[in-house]
Amino acid sequence: MNTWLIDGGHPLPHDAAIAAALASRADPLDGGGIALNLAILGPDGLVYRAARAWDLADYQRACAALLALGLLPTGRPLRLGDLSFEDVFFAPAVR
Repeated sequence: MNTWLIDGGHPLPHDAAIAAALASRADPLDGGGIALNLAILGPDGLVYRAARAWDLADYQRACAALLALGLLPTGRPLRLGDLSFEDVFFAPAVR
């Protein structure tokens, strides 16, 4: 799984935990050959981090890890330019 911060965005206070949740656990030699994208919205509602998995199992594991961190699925599709996201999560402000 690849992940990146959106240009101009500021990492959230718990960004290290979010990035760790998105870290690939899949075998790099056994990718599924499909791109599955997810977006994470910051408290301001803007995309601040995106991720791409190349394996359905890794994608599902990452989504479960984001839920465990308290991120909320929005249930809505999102498209930015020519990139579409299969899932969009909202990262509420951390106190």
